[in-house]
Amino acid sequence: MKKEIKPDFMWHLNDVILTFQITIVTTVNEKGQVNAAPFGLTFPFCSSPESPQMLLCSNSVWHTSQNIEATGEFVLNYASYSLREKVVQTGLMFSEGVNELEKAGLTALPALSVKPPRIEECFQHIECRLNHIIRPSEHQNNFVGDILAISANEDLIMRGQEEMVRSADPLFLFGMDITTMEGNYSRVGETTTYAPPEKNVE
Repeated sequence: MKKEIKPDFMWHLNDVILTFQITIVTTVNEKGQVNAAPFGLTFPFCSSPESPQMLLCSNSVWHTSQNIEATGEFVLNYASYSLREKVVQTGLMFSEGVNELEKAGLTALPALSVKPPRIEECFQHIECRLNHIIRPSEHQNNFVGDILAISANEDLIMRGQEEMVRSADPLFLFGMDITTMEGNYSRVGETTTYAPPEKNVE
């Protein structure tokens, strides 16, 4: 038996079963001050190797949104499960100009192609320059960014796909109580490989 679910406030986090890999997005404002905040709504937008792009969905009033509109650059830093407490600290509502990396005890690492820094403790980084903005509602900015550089921990790159994911131990979010900001977090559990059985294609 199935039951219909009608989208309500924060439906994507609390009403349906979805998991989101967490990134800490770093930006800078026009004064060059660093901002960092956690995001789950980050996805590949164009998979073409000639023009790879990422999509970042953000509330239009957040500092991340304002900085990207002002400077046109951002970095997606992929966090491991062990960083969950520091990730949450970067999401606190600090005043504009406050460096959340310093507040959370995270280390800024110069990016390869943009001004916002990478984060040393994160295992993977995607550097983007703004291509265009999609505004699906009054309060949401969807930033499409051209990928300028991708980097990752060297010891991960040499591993097989399954071993690489297990070693990176990515952090996932699957729900949040907006009144307390208490999030539900998870990590990769059982993994396997599977190929469909061979058969003639008609």
